[in-house]
Amino acid sequence: MSELRLRVSVGTRELELTVTVRRIEELRPHEEVVPSYLEELKAAFRRSIYQRNPIIVDATSGVILDGTHRWAAMKALGYKWITVCEVDYSNPLVLLDRWARRYRVEGSCELSSLLKGFSSEPVKPEEVGKRDLAVIHAGEAYRIEYAELTDAYAKLRELEERLTSLLGKGPTYVPGDSALQGGEGILVLPPTPLKREILEIARSGVLLPPKSTRHMVPARPLGVNVPLKLLAREHVDPELLGEVLRQRRPVLLKAPVSLDREYKEVVLYFM
Repeated sequence: MSELRLRVSVGTRELELTVTVRRIEELRPHEEVVPSYLEELKAAFRRSIYQRNPIIVDATSGVILDGTHRWAAMKALGYKWITVCEVDYSNPLVLLDRWARRYRVEGSCELSSLLKGFSSEPVKPEEVGKRDLAVIHAGEAYRIEYAELTDAYAKLRELEERLTSLLGKGPTYVPGDSALQGGEGILVLPPTPLKREILEIARSGVLLPPKSTRHMVPARPLGVNVPLKLLAREHVDPELLGEVLRQRRPVLLKAPVSLDREYKEVVLYFM
């Protein structure tokens, strides 16, 4: 299959990106989708003639690191192929973090009653570690016991349901590396996954809740614009795909880059 290889220097290291297409059925998600957002994307694809931006996948395993909703939307619409940016997941430049949940609270809230039924222990907020499932509020923190990552996220889901029911609204999502630096309300902090755990979960077919993982790749291609009619075919013509990929060359834009949203990584924008 035709591909376009790109190399980006990040400090003293080098990140290789490969833009190509993969069969949709070959790729493995590890997170659930948000139904409302999935419907929005399906409607957007129905109006479009291109897949503008590649999703990011691990080159070896086909695990989707970023772009699960786009993959699910194109799969639901019957596309056979999807444009991807392949990376080496084992490369230390590809980072993995967690998303914390922050709930706005009006008035008081007793964490001990919220955590009824969970096996937990009180700790100081500063003692909460990267592998902890924890709830923090008003200087009070509890560490919740769990057996393995899927168990931790099952308990996270239950906590989210309790809090959403109690407060009448869902959370905002905060990057895990900054969640502990302050902020009001109730903070629910899942454990930071390990890459091998994500690969194992994807292979098993188990799906974590939406916004479970936060993958950070220091560079990404945007604006590739592969025609959707090409991706709908049972067999992709390698020569035609190669021609599409060679039509334009990427321009390197240093972070931060404001396009459809703010990108904090280097952007390789196809002109």
